[in-house]
Amino acid sequence: MRAIWNHLGGLGKLLMTLMLVVTSFFVFTLLALLAALPFTDGLSLAGTEGMPLSVNMLRYFQIVQSFSVFIIPSLLAGLFFWGHLTRGIGFRRPSTGLILMSLAIIVLSQPLVSYLGILNSNMQLPEFLGGLEQWMKQSEESATDIMYSFLDTDQPGVLLINFIMIAILPAIGEEMLFRGVLQPVFGEWFKNKHVAVWLTAFLFSAIHLQFFTFLPRFFLGLALGYLMLFGKNLWYPIAGHFANNFMSLIIFYYYRYTNPDINPLQTGTEDLTTEWTFVLPSIALVGFLSWKFHKIRNAKG
Repeated sequence: MRAIWNHLGGLGKLLMTLMLVVTSFFVFTLLALLAALPFTDGLSLAGTEGMPLSVNMLRYFQIVQSFSVFIIPSLLAGLFFWGHLTRGIGFRRPSTGLILMSLAIIVLSQPLVSYLGILNSNMQLPEFLGGLEQWMKQSEESATDIMYSFLDTDQPGVLLINFIMIAILPAIGEEMLFRGVLQPVFGEWFKNKHVAVWLTAFLFSAIHLQFFTFLPRFFLGLALGYLMLFGKNLWYPIAGHFANNFMSLIIFYYYRYTNPDINPLQTGTEDLTTEWTFVLPSIALVGFLSWKFHKIRNAKG
């Protein structure tokens, strides 16, 4: 199919992407709500006092959001901007070796991610911004409470849904939108691929509205952005994103069942000096693997 919006510049493509996201969100959320009505008597939509919807309905709409906000608009952008639903946004046959290296880069970066998380959680704004800091903390706590309600289960069927909802769909959908659409669009707009990577990583972290985990998510956004830039294939950042989310699930359930008195989603308060014992090897290994990834990908042409 002809790329009918290919003539638009970076800013034009960005505005059209926003239009696709908003339109898709409203249309498919409405359809999802209508589809859910026959299966509920209306009462099961309600949750607790602090949660307007039941946990099952929240899971349902979280999955709908993955499609309506990320996957469907990205496929349409690939078609309208670059002439193909999937190849337009970077889906190509991947190298097994580079997939494994993408996984390894994200896995080995976890000590650095953890360090950035602890550093970020200790952030304090100036006193005159106390109101803003309080709002940021409340936003963080609300997101943590919702995620905890999703994860706190031992039912096999729900565990499978959580795996799909948290490890698979965000890895595919968010990478399609951020690395498959926004990063190349920003590259067209600013004529600089590195600016595109950094700006996309900033939006990737900011859109979650979790300010006390902004730094680790920003770093992950950079790592995934450079996997896309150097690898020229969307499967590599998807693999890395999946590795990060899957490890988060494993860590949550490990601590949930070995130490049920704590909430694994709460950022730790470990000594930052001790963390450097693991951070420095992490930086060295990630740097080496990133260099090797770039070298192998260039050799493939």
